[in-house]
Amino acid sequence: MQPTIPRDTFCALIDVKSTTLSQRQYTGEQAFAFGLSKPAHLNEYLYLDAAAALLASMLNCFGGLELKHAANIVRQTWDDWLTLLIRAESAPHVEQYVCVAWTSLDRSEPPHIAMGEAADIAKVCPPSETAPCMISMQLLLRCLRANAAKAAKAGIELPARLTVDPADKAAYAEWRRQIDEHRQAAGERVARAKAPA
Repeated sequence: MQPTIPRDTFCALIDVKSTTLSQRQYTGEQAFAFGLSKPAHLNEYLYLDAAAALLASMLNCFGGLELKHAANIVRQTWDDWLTLLIRAESAPHVEQYVCVAWTSLDRSEPPHIAMGEAADIAKVCPPSETAPCMISMQLLLRCLRANAAKAAKAGIELPARLTVDPADKAAYAEWRRQIDEHRQAAGERVARAKAPA
């Protein structure tokens, strides 16, 4: 797992104010990596948390989803979009997408969400009444790096990779073990917060 970053750095990476972040967490409109709605440790964030937050914002802005619904999708599909991010970093010449396809003009109906390469999405997407919105993982990475460059005064320097190369089986297995530990720590933090005083 990569080192944690403080709240101000995280806010700079996702280009929001600290008060906005607090409000989004309170209302359930914030997504963090690995399916979390709050960071595993108070005021400690991961670069992948920023990727999750940006993906939720993109689903909101480009895909037409309400922010709370977008954040829920990012949390529920965390392993799927993380796989796309791994592929995007391992083979950057092959575009990976999260697709939002509205199958009806009635926006009270949920959209269809598909992930993968364009050909994979074409196979599983139902006919849509509007043009599908394809969010590229490469675009997400470029936006994250652009935000880091814009906030360079804060000393933000993203690592070359946000994920671990699955070709290095031992490192990848260790990374997945650390993800499990991170999720467990987050669950314990939530349980403590809900415990009666």
